[in-house]
Amino acid sequence: MNQMSNGNTAIRLVKGLLKRPMRASEDIKLRMLQHRLLQDLTYRLPSGAKKDLLIGFKEWKRIISREHSVRNYTATAPFILVSTSNQADIAREYISTNTSTKTLNVLVREELSIASHSLRFHLFALRISVQCLFDARRINLSLLIREVVEWTAIELALAKFNSHVFFDFTPFEKDSNALAFLLMEKEIHVTKIPSPGPLFEHHTFMIADEVVFSSAYQLEELPGFKHWYVKGFLNWPPEQYMRYASHYENAPLPPKNTIGFYSHGEWIRRKDGHADFGMGMGIQENELFLLNSLKTFLEKHTEFQLIIFPHPRERKDNEFESYYASIFKGTSTSIAPLEMKSSEHFSKVNIGVMAYSTLLFERLSMGYKTFIGSNFPTSFPKEGSPLKNLCLSNDEELESELLLAREETEKEFFIRQGLENYPLKQFLGQKVAEIQK
Repeated sequence: MNQMSNGNTAIRLVKGLLKRPMRASEDIKLRMLQHRLLQDLTYRLPSGAKKDLLIGFKEWKRIISREHSVRNYTATAPFILVSTSNQADIAREYISTNTSTKTLNVLVREELSIASHSLRFHLFALRISVQCLFDARRINLSLLIREVVEWTAIELALAKFNSHVFFDFTPFEKDSNALAFLLMEKEIHVTKIPSPGPLFEHHTFMIADEVVFSSAYQLEELPGFKHWYVKGFLNWPPEQYMRYASHYENAPLPPKNTIGFYSHGEWIRRKDGHADFGMGMGIQENELFLLNSLKTFLEKHTEFQLIIFPHPRERKDNEFESYYASIFKGTSTSIAPLEMKSSEHFSKVNIGVMAYSTLLFERLSMGYKTFIGSNFPTSFPKEGSPLKNLCLSNDEELESELLLAREETEKEFFIRQGLENYPLKQFLGQKVAEIQK
């Protein structure tokens, strides 16, 4: 298998998907692939690129300017795909801990390139770049130029080192299913590893041999997905679990009158001009509700202490301490020091509250009491999920639930809320029902 044939395979698939709107009678998988590539949410380019008529030409230049380096990988060992190089060690550790495989090769999306680009690729890139001048879908279209090169680089690496096993830590990317489709056609075994959070935004359509679940909530979502083409399922701990597991070996109990607010940092994201997180989550609105409601609660119940766990993005802003100080003036509130990593210190507070964060699923998996701010109506949690029992929608509800939870043991809290399957030991023992194909 040579570089030219690999590149042509990727381009051929994309051109076939782009040539026309697909009819309802055509293969549902191909129709879904077309929709995802052209319509799905992506964070690989800033939202301002929607108005950049030259974005296709810029992507073309960017991808052919990527420095190409020849790397030595271990023959026959599985390959892992991550977004950036700082995820490589975590990915290796995660796979080696949950499988019998200890030797792993890592590919970084943002570093993938090929030695040379064929005339066919340049003609393809030119066509896409011109289309971006007129097409409102220009962000998704322009990324196709980058994506076909990345697919080609992945195929080349797997073929050169005779590997038939592929772990994808980037299944949220809009091209993940197209990549899986290509690899599985070449008899590569593809395992996808989503984050512990909700699947419904990026994963209502899935092509893979196996999918890893890392939270009980994902198992609740599964029956609603009608377009999953998956052969098997695995229950593993959350991705970062190995990094904090040692802190909970003796199940430390938190001090009684303590509350932790886990920030998603929405106020600073909006300040910096970032787009809404999506998913109909209303994160900014619900964070503001929680902050104001907690202030009212602390003023009334002075025996309680609040610890704020900022998002790392907030700590980079020199105004973040004054932001919280202005809200909680006169209350017993402190900000967790930089060295106090949230996931390593769940036991520092008796009750955790947040609008949304993957920490929600990590904290519940470790068996600690947690609530969700939901004053602003959102699509999360789904109807019928026991996470609905954790939702606080007004000041009165927040007050009554915090006071009741304070008097409960962790076990009593989880039973009352219907969360018996959420702690890690119980979650890992659950069986995933087979999807009806």
